[in-house]
Amino acid sequence: QHGLSHFSSQLLSPFPSIDSLATIYIDTMGRCGSVLYEECLSKTDARYDAKVPSDIVQQDSRWGKLTGFFRVDIKNFDSVNGGGQQPAPYIPGVPVTARFPYTQDNPVAYYNHTVVGSRLLVNRIYFLPPAPEEFCAAVAFPPPFDGYECGVTGHSEFAATYAALNHENDGSLSIARATGRYSTPGEVFDADVESLFKITDDNSFELNFQKEGSFSSVQSIVFFDDDTASLSAVHTSIPRKGITTVAAGTLTRITEDEFLKGLEDTNDEFNVPEELRVQSPMTSDVPAGYEYSFPTEADWCGGLIDDKACTESPYQEPNPKMKDGFVALFVIIGLAVFGAVAYLFHRNAVKKQQERYKAHFVRGIARNISIAPSAGMIPADKLKAEFDHIDKDKGGTISKDELKEFVDTGKFGTISDKDFDAMWTAMDIDGSGEVDFVEFTAFLGSCGTEFETVNKEHADMTKEQKKMWSSQRLSVINIKGLDIENLAEEMKDEEGFEDEADA
Repeated sequence: QHGLSHFSSQLLSPFPSIDSLATIYIDTMGRCGSVLYEECLSKTDARYDAKVPSDIVQQDSRWGKLTGFFRVDIKNFDSVNGGGQQPAPYIPGVPVTARFPYTQDNPVAYYNHTVVGSRLLVNRIYFLPPAPEEFCAAVAFPPPFDGYECGVTGHSEFAATYAALNHENDGSLSIARATGRYSTPGEVFDADVESLFKITDDNSFELNFQKEGSFSSVQSIVFFDDDTASLSAVHTSIPRKGITTVAAGTLTRITEDEFLKGLEDTNDEFNVPEELRVQSPMTSDVPAGYEYSFPTEADWCGGLIDDKACTESPYQEPNPKMKDGFVALFVIIGLAVFGAVAYLFHRNAVKKQQERYKAHFVRGIARNISIAPSAGMIPADKLKAEFDHIDKDKGGTISKDELKEFVDTGKFGTISDKDFDAMWTAMDIDGSGEVDFVEFTAFLGSCGTEFETVNKEHADMTKEQKKMWSSQRLSVINIKGLDIENLAEEMKDEEGFEDEADA
């Protein structure tokens, strides 16, 4: 109803232009969901809805619960032996991993989850307390770096995951990259296409990160209220063919000031060396030393993932499909229009055919008798003489063969078989197969326009053309029983033919 009302209001506006009429049609009837067409696919499939926002929180407000600053108290478990995860000695030549010579089972982390339009920046800093004294006393190993002191110095490490809205329009995010603690030191993990961060219910979020042949991580965050949530995570090493970390934790929402102070206080509490302290990442900033890991615009926009805000959706609304009822209606209308057009073409073709064979016949008559502007102006005895001239067997009627012989005689052009058959049908009114004198004169009576045309042609002839016409006419007349002198006198008396007798 709204569409039709909109259509009426625009159509009734003064002097609509062609462009505006086209716009009205497209807006009201030429698109899916209009009176003529079926509902848009976007009505049942959100992927095709171009109006879905490209902002994470606007698309699904539940993401707002995950954004902000959190302190996370974690418990790491040994996936092989059970219990809390234990520190491990540093082995020279082996890349430094999460199993540093520090206390592993109760780290502390600070999370900064920031939404920037269509993108989610998951920046996290993990803190490991110094190793327990008993570990340091029992295991001897070289320090992993200058300034390390077993049981005295702690550790901090940056980790990040970057994701953006995809074109599924279901609130899910495609993960582009992981870095820091979530990858090999000094490198980045570019996720596979199936890596997603998504909402599973009103309070639950799930991150599933896959790096084929290297790493798999599944994390779940469940909120109990707006400010507290539980964390569970399982990290698997593909090359080592086993789980490396099983973690559980509690998230507590904090303010930005509490976040910054927490970083400072925990660095001091765990005695993290100054050169290892991570610059706190805020919004889209990246800590010093990790600039290489932040995705470029090319990475976001079709390189690693297809960010909804800067790439074209593969889900385009197809061309609208007309409703079945209107398809049938337009088929009927189309057939009616086609039939009407075909009829007009046929009628015009028949008219042209009639004009051709009537003109040809009148020109044939003109070879033997003088042509007047109409058949009614020709004396009856002249018409009867012409009828008898065509009736070769003198049977009182003209047969189809006799008529064909007549129209094919002389130098006035030929008539096609199709036109001749049509002319015969027009002459043989009763369908008897013979044309009597009444049918003959009736046909001539229908040739009014053609008599006028031939009469005008004669009047417009030059003197030389008239002499040639007279010569041709005399050459085809059956002179048996005719008075040549009277015929010549008659021709001389005809308007415009005074000189024909002299020929």
